[in-house]
Amino acid sequence: MKLKTDNYGFTLIELIVVIIIASIFATMMYQFVYTSSVRSPLPIFDLDKSLKLHEIIENITSDYSQNHTLDLIPLQTSIGATEGSNQNNGYGAYRVIHNRFIKFVANAEQTAPTGDPEYGKLLKVTIESITSKERLTVLYHKQ
Repeated sequence: MKLKTDNYGFTLIELIVVIIIASIFATMMYQFVYTSSVRSPLPIFDLDKSLKLHEIIENITSDYSQNHTLDLIPLQTSIGATEGSNQNNGYGAYRVIHNRFIKFVANAEQTAPTGDPEYGKLLKVTIESITSKERLTVLYHKQ
């Protein structure tokens, strides 16, 4: 009686090589997918912080348009006159970088002193997000 042998299967060495190659590929894919999935929401968080800062500027500009076009001193006070201070008021939460009256002399910005005729005509406001270091600057003028 003759035994028939079929060579349709894989040898043990072929199976081990395939398992090793598959594990190397799976490790590379895991590192790629894990890094991508962990860092994927970061741009959305940055955009959210930026939009909050823009919303604060919009609130200040709306207040300026409705109440302070003829007198900027109350607007300066409501923004927070102390530069470098953190504010959390009706506009939102932010850090005041610049909140001063300025004038331009020979195309250069200068702070307008209290007795100057230009005082109260042009208000420079720079605010910074408390959670990030993004800044926005706006100029308001007396009409």
